[in-house]
Amino acid sequence: MRRTARASASRLLGRMCALPLTVGMLMSAALWSGTPGSADTENVATLVAAVANANQKLQDLGAAVQSTQEGVNKAILEVQNARDAAATAQRELEASQRGIEDANIAITAAQKRFDTFAAATYVSGPSSSYVTAADPADVLHTASTAQTLSISSARVMESLQRARTEQVNKESAARLAKQKADQAAADAEASQRAAVTALTEAQQNFGSQQAELDRLSAERAAAQARLAEVRKASASVAPAAPAAPAAAPQAAASGPASNWDRAPGAPAPAAGNWDTAWDPTLPAIPSAFVSGDPIAIINAVLGITATSAQLTSQMGRSFLQKIGLLPTPTGYTNAAIPRVHGQQATEYVIRRAMSQMGVPYSWGGGNAAGPSRGIDSGANTVGFDCSGLMLYAFAGVGIKLDHYSGSQYNAGRKVPSSQMRRGDMLFWGPNASQHVALYLGNGQMLEAPYTGSVVKVSPVRSSGMTPYATRLIEW
Repeated sequence: MRRTARASASRLLGRMCALPLTVGMLMSAALWSGTPGSADTENVATLVAAVANANQKLQDLGAAVQSTQEGVNKAILEVQNARDAAATAQRELEASQRGIEDANIAITAAQKRFDTFAAATYVSGPSSSYVTAADPADVLHTASTAQTLSISSARVMESLQRARTEQVNKESAARLAKQKADQAAADAEASQRAAVTALTEAQQNFGSQQAELDRLSAERAAAQARLAEVRKASASVAPAAPAAPAAAPQAAASGPASNWDRAPGAPAPAAGNWDTAWDPTLPAIPSAFVSGDPIAIINAVLGITATSAQLTSQMGRSFLQKIGLLPTPTGYTNAAIPRVHGQQATEYVIRRAMSQMGVPYSWGGGNAAGPSRGIDSGANTVGFDCSGLMLYAFAGVGIKLDHYSGSQYNAGRKVPSSQMRRGDMLFWGPNASQHVALYLGNGQMLEAPYTGSVVKVSPVRSSGMTPYATRLIEW
């Protein structure tokens, strides 16, 4: 009986000891279920990575669109250069042909003089003046006359030979000029075909890029929405954080718990702004060609370019005269602005560019006179693209630039980007093929970024920037 009582007491004590342990386990499980676990953390990290990946793809897509647009600008510029070369070759051919005509006229005149002299000599026959001479003076006179006739004969022969040699040279030059003109014409035709191909391929690329843009934007939106849900759910079950000191509310808001997914010291992104490398809006894809005729587009752009060059020349002469200098023969001031006036010229360029703030982006738009209709969807928009804005800004002081960022990159002295200063041009992409902007100083730049945007001031983006800036004005 005593053993039974002891056993019952032992079992009761065991149950009483097991009760706190069970309660503790249940409470721990409840607390664990109410705290974001490692699975939630991993889920958040995965979603953040998905958003970042979508943003990177969107950034790459935007860069590809810019590269395509500037590539078409380059193709049109090459058409202009080829046509200029063909026109020069044609002028040289015409000059050579006129040279042949002049040589033929000279030969005819020389041959006529030779024939006249030969006929006169034949009719007169050998001179008998030596035999009939009355005195030595007559002999000397006769000898002098004979020598004069001999010299005249030699000169006539020399003139004829020189004219014939000149004719041969002019004919040879004309043949070379003809070959050069034919080749230049063929090059111009080839460059036009290449530009048409570039325009056509751009149209096709924009179609596929629009589909890719739709897919990536949907992918990003889904990842952002899911991330917001996970964070909201985690926040709703997480224990309340202790109140932050009143003196530093901002520091509490930006503590490790709120920015663990950002680099230390990085500024907190605006709501929904996950694409910090570029403007948060999605890149816009140009639509189908309005005119439907690439050659008409090329000719229209080149017509604007010719007028723009003339205006740049006029403004260059005016600018140099205003600062008390004689104009250059062409009117262009590329590398012709003295250092003493360099800062003044730089500020003029910047003021001219800043006056276009808010003007819409228009692919292919912009010339020395101001905003203009561009290419493709830009044909319905009066504005600037990135290189068109630079062309306009520097034209004010007579600096002539091509309407292509890659050409503008090579238009002046290259300086390391770490040494860039106010008024330098900044570039992005391989060989500056994607984008160009005007540096304002203090980490700010003026740019016409992409379709759907406007001319605006932006922070300098180091991602994708070329290692060198281009300086057109020295001071």
